[in-house]
Amino acid sequence: MSVPFDAKESIVSQENLVLHSMSEVVAAVPHFLGVHPQDSLVVVPEVTGDAPVARVNMPHGAPQTAAVARGLARAYAGAGVGVVLLAYTEHPDVARRVCDTVRERLESAIPVIGAVMVDGDGWVRLDGPNRGEVTQSDRDLMTAEFLLLDRPMPYATPGQLRQAYAPGRPVADELIAPAAERAAAAARGGPEGEVERQWITAILGRAAAGGTVLPEAYAARLIADVQHIPLRDQAWASMERSTAPRHAELWRDLLTRCPDSPASPEPSSSPGSAVAAVASLAAFAHWLDGDAVKARVALDRVPAGTAYQMARLINLALELGMDPRTWSASDDVAGPHPDPSPSPKSGLSRAIRESPKPPPGPGPAGPHR
Repeated sequence: MSVPFDAKESIVSQENLVLHSMSEVVAAVPHFLGVHPQDSLVVVPEVTGDAPVARVNMPHGAPQTAAVARGLARAYAGAGVGVVLLAYTEHPDVARRVCDTVRERLESAIPVIGAVMVDGDGWVRLDGPNRGEVTQSDRDLMTAEFLLLDRPMPYATPGQLRQAYAPGRPVADELIAPAAERAAAAARGGPEGEVERQWITAILGRAAAGGTVLPEAYAARLIADVQHIPLRDQAWASMERSTAPRHAELWRDLLTRCPDSPASPEPSSSPGSAVAAVASLAAFAHWLDGDAVKARVALDRVPAGTAYQMARLINLALELGMDPRTWSASDDVAGPHPDPSPSPKSGLSRAIRESPKPPPGPGPAGPHR
C-alpha cells in the first residue's frame, strides 16, 4: 500500500505535477531521469523546477560516500527546498550508510524530508516505519502524466539508453561531401555565411517546433555546418530551455547518423572527430533540459583523446552541478561572429575559450541526473 506524505512532503514538478505519496514519487523517478535507475542514489527535491533531480552511482566505501555527499551539498546549497533521498539497492545496510552520510552533509544547507530504500517495486522508509509497493496503477498514472507533458518514456535499462545514442546508419558520403564544401565556404563569413546561419536557425526552429526527423540532405548539411565553430555557435545559440527537449532529440538522432570523419576540402575550425561537435550539442541540449544522465551518455560518444572544448565545458558543468537556468544564449554565445580570443565576459563563453579543467577529486563530485 502507498503511505501518503504529510502536506509539507508533497513533491511538485516544474510542470505542476503534484506527487502525493512515496509510491508515486518512486514511479515518477524514471520519468524524471529518462531511465530506470539501478544501484543509484537519487535526490528528488520538493519542487523539481526549483532544484534538479540528481542521480549518482551508489558509492562504495567511506571515501566515495563522503565525496558524493560533498558534491550533492555543493549542488543543492541555497536551493531553498527540502529533498528526498532514494537509495536504489537491495542492501539495506548500504542504503542506510549512504543516506545517513549524505543526510548529515546536506542538512547543514537544506532539509532532508525523507530517506528511502528502493528495491524493485518495493520501498521502505529508512527514517520511519512506513513501507509500500509501486503498483501498476501508480506506473500507469505517471506514464499518462508525463505523456501529457510531452516527455519521452524512460528507458528500461542504462544499456538501452546507451544504445539509443550508438552509431546507426550514417548519412551517405555523396551528401556529406558537397555539404562540407558549402560549410567551409560559409564559415569564412560574407553573404554565404549569413545565408547559412539563417538556414541553421530556420531549420532548427522548425524541427524543434514539430519534433520531426531531418531528411538525409538536411542532416548532412547540418552535420557539416557544425564542424565549424561560427556555424556550430549559431546552432548552439538557437537553444532555449523551453525547446531543449526537442533540440536534444534532434541532435541525438543526428548523432546516430553522423559519420566519423566527413569529407572536407579544408580543415574545419573544430578539431577532432566530426562526432565531437554533434555529441556536444546533444549533450548541451540535455543539460539545458536538466537531464544530466542523457548529457553524459551523449558526451560518451566523443572519441577518447579528442580535445574538444565544448565537450569539456559541458563535462565541467555536470561535475559542478551547474544550474541550467543560469544559461543565457545572448550572454554566453557571442552571436554569429564569435571572437576566438579570450573574452572578459563571464559565463559559458569565457569558460569555453579558456579551456576549462575538470575539478580535482573523484568523478562523482557533482550530481548526475
